[in-house]
Amino acid sequence: MKTIEARTPAKVNLHLEVLYQREDGYHEIETIFQAIGIYDCLQLRRTKGPIHITCEHPDVPEDRTNLCHRAAKLLRARTGVDYGVDIHIDKQIPVAAGLGGGSSDAAATLLALRKLWQLDLDDEHLHEMAAILGADVPFFLKGGTQLGRGIGDELSPLPAVQSGHFLVVSPPVQIRAAWAYAQLRMGLTQETAKITLRHIKPVLSRFPERQWPGFNRLGDVVFPAHPLVHRLYLDLLDTDPALAMLSGSGSSVYAVYNTEAEVMHARESLDPGPASVWLGGPVSGGVVLRDR
Repeated sequence: MKTIEARTPAKVNLHLEVLYQREDGYHEIETIFQAIGIYDCLQLRRTKGPIHITCEHPDVPEDRTNLCHRAAKLLRARTGVDYGVDIHIDKQIPVAAGLGGGSSDAAATLLALRKLWQLDLDDEHLHEMAAILGADVPFFLKGGTQLGRGIGDELSPLPAVQSGHFLVVSPPVQIRAAWAYAQLRMGLTQETAKITLRHIKPVLSRFPERQWPGFNRLGDVVFPAHPLVHRLYLDLLDTDPALAMLSGSGSSVYAVYNTEAEVMHARESLDPGPASVWLGGPVSGGVVLRDR
């Protein structure tokens, strides 16, 4: 076996509350991650040379700053393996859009190289390395529906979301998470959350419902700064979804509908302008690997 294909899902945040800023500068959050059926595809070929990345998307770097390159380099440094790898990324998940595409690709790289390089690494060590690469990367090792605490890397499984039709709108606007968090004015004391996760967990079994209590705190800073993102969010609300929300720090916004007929009607009535539109359902797992 010298080549592996990896199918890597996107994610949305069904809830994201920012609790406070920590002494290390990061923000403590509570979030619900949900994997959805929008995918990047990676091809990884074992070599005896360096780590080499290719991707035709103009916004995806092919040098050492690429998160897949960093994942492979970290894995090689931690294990001492002398293999190299050629990684080709077929990029479909929008870049810097709050859908976790880069993080998903990095998780896929860790999982695929553990197999391709025949490494004796358990899931705990892989999770540790994923957390070094980024707050969202550990989630994609297993995907599905998970509660994220800390900076999003402390994960607990939640009842799986098994229904709902997602409509995702991604405008040509890149919003970096660091910028969004920096705009929050947390104050010296912790704000009381509008809701708590103990209220959310019981209703996951009935998702999606119109009384969904989740929200995204980052919308408070993203929407005023990015009118196009805000307009698309309001346009989604006008389609009468079960819920609509910003995903992560944006720029993607999404809505969820109970039936396929409802989501198709919403898609037809929506005028996204320069934004791309994606349809998908909830995904119960994460990265899928296939030998070639």
